[in-house]
Amino acid sequence: MNVLKNLALAVLIGILITYSLGYAASDLLDIRLQLDSDFVEPVTSLALLVIVGVVLVMIGFAVALSLVAAIGFTVFAVLGALVFAGLSSIWPVILGAIIIIWALKDKKRQ
Repeated sequence: MNVLKNLALAVLIGILITYSLGYAASDLLDIRLQLDSDFVEPVTSLALLVIVGVVLVMIGFAVALSLVAAIGFTVFAVLGALVFAGLSSIWPVILGAIIIIWALKDKKRQ
């Protein structure tokens, strides 16, 4: 229950700070959002700007994740190709080494 109370308090403090700083910034910097020929109220303007900010952050996060995933997939594919190419070119040597080790393993114990 204590966690829920702290979470609610943190959300309320975040809303208060966002509202007060947004109102102060719009008042100090004279930022006003205008739709058609009417100015939007400061609270609505702040809410719209916050929504735009959240959407931009989500788009940036999606682009970053897709870029990281694409790079990771490319690296995995290149490493896999190198491993398969390496194994396909030296498999006779590996097979010969395994046969020699297997043949000599029994002689050392006797």
